[in-house]
Amino acid sequence: MTRTAHCCCGALRIETSADPDAVVACHCGECQRRTGSVFGVGAYYKREHVRAEGQFKIYVRDGQEGRKLRMHFCPTCGTTVFWEADLRPDHIGVAVGAFHDANFPRPTRSVWEESKHGWVAFASRTSRRGGRPKETLNNVACWATWRLGRVFKDSWSRGGGFSRQNFKVDSE
Repeated sequence: MTRTAHCCCGALRIETSADPDAVVACHCGECQRRTGSVFGVGAYYKREHVRAEGQFKIYVRDGQEGRKLRMHFCPTCGTTVFWEADLRPDHIGVAVGAFHDANFPRPTRSVWEESKHGWVAFASRTSRRGGRPKETLNNVACWATWRLGRVFKDSWSRGGGFSRQNFKVDSE
């Protein structure tokens, strides 16, 4: 199956010509920083099934045990679209969000869970309750977006705006 991922401005594109070998949710601090979220999700493809188009810059960071990770990002909008890791030299990791495909396969693994936020949980089915989207939520990213949106909306509607004391995530 052919899929296309791209950065926010569309200048850096990745085309994949096969299904991913793995889809991994990573909770490490570096993926949290890279995504600006509480975890990152990457799809890993054999190198021969990935083709990149457009200019990119590379940020190299240290990984575990002295191995390196090379993050490829758009020089215009800054979006990290794909990466190469010394740990898996025969594979390319692609940011799942860059595909913008609600039917993309869900994560098959969750790693670095010691850094996972306590309120993150994966489930194949999430019950529908008032205010949630009608579709079944297949991952926490959808739930977190929905939930944080409600927290901010509730805070704004009470006249609270964005302040530290008005930002809290309660459990339901």
